[in-house]
Amino acid sequence: MCRLLAYVSSSPTTLEKLIGNDQCDAFRDMSRLHADGWGTAWIDEASSASGVHRERATIPVDRSVPISSAMETERASARIVHLRMATSGMAVTLENTHPFLTEAIAFAHNGGVLPLDRLQGLLDPAALATVEGDTDSEHYFALIRQHQTAGLSLFDAVCATVTVLREHFPNASLNALILSEAELVVVHSSEKARIPLADFQASGLSDVELPVDHLTSYYQMSYLRTEDGSVAFSSTGINTTGWTPLPPASVASVSLKTLELSIRSLLEAPIVSMG
Repeated sequence: MCRLLAYVSSSPTTLEKLIGNDQCDAFRDMSRLHADGWGTAWIDEASSASGVHRERATIPVDRSVPISSAMETERASARIVHLRMATSGMAVTLENTHPFLTEAIAFAHNGGVLPLDRLQGLLDPAALATVEGDTDSEHYFALIRQHQTAGLSLFDAVCATVTVLREHFPNASLNALILSEAELVVVHSSEKARIPLADFQASGLSDVELPVDHLTSYYQMSYLRTEDGSVAFSSTGINTTGWTPLPPASVASVSLKTLELSIRSLLEAPIVSMG
């Protein structure tokens, strides 16, 4: 179980400038609960090295580690950030730390797609061979790439993957962030997922100490469109007053070039353009 934060901006910027210092502080503070590592992936148009960049670590976040720079000082035209609370039985290792990065695509997930052997059964040998760690999340990512290999665009591959996983794992949270050089894709699919109350209790935090909305709407995803057209996405835990909840069972895409936001309902099928 994890926390997700992402944005696409009209020009290179920081999370602090886009959503504010208080929100960044609130997100970092969630590492008291989501203490099994963190990671970020981003597009840096000013860098001499093109493509999707990544940084991750297995240690909990605090103000002394690089995530502060990633949120406050390092500008990017697009970025995803992930805080990890490892699913029971999944090792806290670098190979299991999100975001995963393969073929210039980064992936971060909040949820559990179990049992793992059933998920592995959906992968062909070539896709399965690309998995380095042992998390359900990385296998989920491999299934997206398997659909891409079959000829689908990234967005359609994500939609196809989520549709398949919803059929096989109806109680799973499939919430995810996927960043490529061309777009940010956001999955909100978790209607039947149970809030991990036992994990919250095991953390030693009281109900009062838990981040906002964790006991009532842990899997809700929301987005914020700013005046300059930039778009931010977040799971719960920060103050999302003024943000728009993503529809249940939906996949959103933001073009890094045009900032056009499209949302596809996996229940109703049409794409809604919000340029």
